[in-house]
This record gives sequence, structure tokens and C-alpha cells, in this order.
Amino acid sequence: MTVRLGLALLAAVLAFAPPALPQEDLLADLRAEVTAITASATHSSREARKGDGGPMHVRHSVKLAGDMATYELQYKSFLPPNAGLNRSELSDGSSGLGMVQPSVHGWYSNGFVGVTLSGAGTSDSISDVCGEVDLVVDEGDTVAADFVWTLATGRVTLRFFVTATRPELFLLVSAEPEAEDAKLAIDFRCYPGGFTSPFDRWVHTPSDVLANAGPELAKLSIDPSVDRWMVLADHWAGVTMRPMGPCSIAASPEGIASAGAQIKGNYSVIPFYTLEAGATSALFAIREFPLVPWQEAVDEVAATSQDALQDAREALASLPD
Repeated sequence: MTVRLGLALLAAVLAFAPPALPQEDLLADLRAEVTAITASATHSSREARKGDGGPMHVRHSVKLAGDMATYELQYKSFLPPNAGLNRSELSDGSSGLGMVQPSVHGWYSNGFVGVTLSGAGTSDSISDVCGEVDLVVDEGDTVAADFVWTLATGRVTLRFFVTATRPELFLLVSAEPEAEDAKLAIDFRCYPGGFTSPFDRWVHTPSDVLANAGPELAKLSIDPSVDRWMVLADHWAGVTMRPMGPCSIAASPEGIASAGAQIKGNYSVIPFYTLEAGATSALFAIREFPLVPWQEAVDEVAATSQDALQDAREALASLPD
């Protein structure tokens, strides 16, 4: 039964109710109930051998759903002591923490975010260590899940969360480093519009653009205090349909020393951020658009990214530590 039909039936019943019944109040209560919006989160995992008798590995699936968007993250890693083989044999050179919903045609399903924590002359990456997954909040205005790695250089946590009424996937990257001079480096990996050629990959920021250089590497450095968002797009306007539209990322500038993007061979698009020495956290707002023109995505991100990050800060404060 649809909400509209349910309200109509209730109105018809109330028409014959005793006069003492507060009909308008009951209808208002019903409308409030059916329009109340909450977000939800689920987590599942399984262990299995890779291929025919290969090392044991674990796969986690986390789904974070609001009213405006649903994001599903999948994380895979060899179990100890084989996690050092993740990049070469399991996750296509990536972290293993990928996005599969809204689609597998934007943020990379084998690993769309990677983190390196360095300090005291050494560095370690989440790609080479088996992480753990914890569902923080599974229902409410804001839902969240933590992905946690214990590295030789410290503890790294990626907290993903969505709110009931926004379309972004929010991410807080934080670290508890072993060294005082520790530095966090965060990179993302995207294939905007999917994997079917031909391609024409671009990056748009508030003040600049980066066009692909064909088979060569194209790179852009930005001022994170000015260029707080990037839209990753494919400008190809030919007859080849794209399964999805552009992707975007916005970063709160606090603690970010440098940022930029690379386009590798007119194929993968890599936004990257390096934090100031001693800074231990960074906040991001991430989106994957349906099949819309890249100009529309640029306009929307430009208009909404500041509010999105402010809402993210408020939502984050409501979550347990």
C-alpha cells in the first residue's frame, strides 16, 4: 500500500469517526510518522580461500543507506601472515577497500581509498595489513562504520558515515601515530563514467581544471584552502553511453598541507592529500552521480559542498567515540 493510499483510507475512516476524535491531529501524526526518515547500516563478513587452495582471506560488506543515497563498501584482505600480498595478488595494486554501490563504474571497487602513515623514518600502508571492521551505529539520523588498521607506525581508522537526508558519503580519516613527526597521506582512485573506452577524463576544481594528457601522466597541484572540492568527470560526448556520471570529493581544509590530482593514461583519476606534520585527521564528503552532464555535477558540488562538510561535522559530533 502506498503512503498516499494509506492516508486517503485513513481520512475516509475518520470521516465516520465520533466527533470527539481529533481528526486533524491524527492525520498530522500519521503524516509525521510516514515522512520520518532514518538511515540504516548493515555489516556482513566471510572467510574463504583464494582460488583453488590459496591463502585464506576475509571479505567484509558494509552498506550505509540514507533517504537520498545508498553506499556499499567492500573490503578484502588476506589474513595474517599473508596480508603483505594484498596489492600484488588480491586488490589490483589498491587498498582492498572498494565501493560497489551506487555502482562499480566510478570509485574503484578494488580499492578507492588508501592511507599511508609515516614517521620516525619509516612508513606503513593500510594496503599491506589486514584491517578490522566495526559497525558503530546501525540506525538513526546518522549511521557509521569503522575500518581499523594497526600498522607498525600507528593505528589508522577510516570512519564512513551517512546522514538520513544528504546524498554524500562522509569519511573521517584519523590516526594514532607512534611518532611525534608522523604524517598522513591519503589518496583516492576513481574511473568516472566506467571502464568502456573511449575516454576523456578531466578534473574540475573551484579555480582550475586538469585535462588528461592522453597516454601520459597529467598532474595538478591545488591549494586545499581554496580548492576544497574536485569533480572527476569524463567529457566524452560520443555515442558510447556511460553507466554512471561524474564523481566528486570535498575536503575540509583543516590540517591539509597539500593536495592535487593525477590522471594516469586518460584512465584512472587519483585525488591525493597530504596532512601537515602532526595533524592526525581529515574529513571528506564523497559522491557518485548518476548519468548527468559533468557541468551539472560541477554546479551542484560548488553549491552544496560547504554545507555538506558542515553537516558532516555536526553528524560526526553525534556519533560515539
